[in-house]
Amino acid sequence: MSLAEKTVVVIGGGIAGAGAALNLAQAGIKVELIEKDDFIGGHAARLTCKATDQCQACNGCLAEPKLRELLAHPLINIRRRSRVSLVKPQDRAFLVSLTQRPAYIDPKACTGCGLCLETCPEEGALRGPLLTGDSPLLALDPQRCLYFRDRHSTLCRDACPEEAIDFNREPAAQEIQAQALILATGFAPYPAREKERLGYGRLADVVTAMELEARLRAAGRPERPSDGELPRRVAFVQCVGSREIKGHNYCSRVCCGYALRLGRMLRHRFEAEVSVFYMDLQSFGHAYDEFLAAARDELNLVRAMPYDVWPGDNGGVELEYQPRSGAETVREPFDLLVLSVGMTPGADHPELAEALGLRPDVHGFLAQGAPGIFVAGAVAQPMDVAESLATAGRAASQTIRYLQEA
Repeated sequence: MSLAEKTVVVIGGGIAGAGAALNLAQAGIKVELIEKDDFIGGHAARLTCKATDQCQACNGCLAEPKLRELLAHPLINIRRRSRVSLVKPQDRAFLVSLTQRPAYIDPKACTGCGLCLETCPEEGALRGPLLTGDSPLLALDPQRCLYFRDRHSTLCRDACPEEAIDFNREPAAQEIQAQALILATGFAPYPAREKERLGYGRLADVVTAMELEARLRAAGRPERPSDGELPRRVAFVQCVGSREIKGHNYCSRVCCGYALRLGRMLRHRFEAEVSVFYMDLQSFGHAYDEFLAAARDELNLVRAMPYDVWPGDNGGVELEYQPRSGAETVREPFDLLVLSVGMTPGADHPELAEALGLRPDVHGFLAQGAPGIFVAGAVAQPMDVAESLATAGRAASQTIRYLQEA
């Protein structure tokens, strides 16, 4: 069989999966891209530009062009709302079994008029794509939709003039024959609710850095959740869910970089006063010294971790911390608290490891396993967008060599 006659399954439609799929398709190989969500892009599609008066090299802008190229490539078939349930080796090939969640909103009938959005009482139950040009125009999340809790809430269906919404659609089983697989399912953000003392889920003006990025991308400004006003004093707390003896005892590598870049951007664009609370600063790159010097000049870097977070007098929060060893405890007010959450293995990693014969490391990230199965991106370890694309290129090259040997 020539390369053009072979098929590779890429599991994961984020930036690593997109990079791997494009590299394979450009070599003339058919790709079946498996994505569990309705939309492609993953976490990378939610990133915002962090430029000040100059580019900060955050790599967020690498994602969108790559994802648009993915959508347009004729050799890449995207299977949305799909999960791998079983993989059977078959003499240098694999039979991949999928379960596809139903599209409760018919993408062919939906016009994107938005009437269902206006009537839906549950935030996040209905949503659109992260990228212009992606499809469907709207999707329904059964984990958030009230109908799937009470079997009575049908406001969105009743409002749809095209009768595009059907709650009774059933999942579908599918099978794909492939000569190789690439796993690129990425990571899960650390669940900030587990840090109750830091106020997430308890105080309105405590958000994660990823939520701040998504808000900046969508609205263009860092609105405070409690009242929609611009925050004048912003605090970042580092290592939320990383570098813990009990828990995730590793550095997530990207958090310091994105917090400092976000902080500098808030300072330049919105004149915010930004403080960053940290244990130590981990970053890398060819201009690290210059970048850190600029951050120290523009931000208040506090080498201390807050003990507790309290509600502010007029919204916002108060942070309680010890500014230095032996000093008295300080309580300082901020309009917005941003938690720099770490990267953790995805919840489906154990299931995928078992299905694909991969080896989880001590933290739960996945390493390469059986012949013909390769890994790309943050499924293997914490990494940023540029590194994810680099590993995607490597996984695609390894896959092509493997296929050529058959």
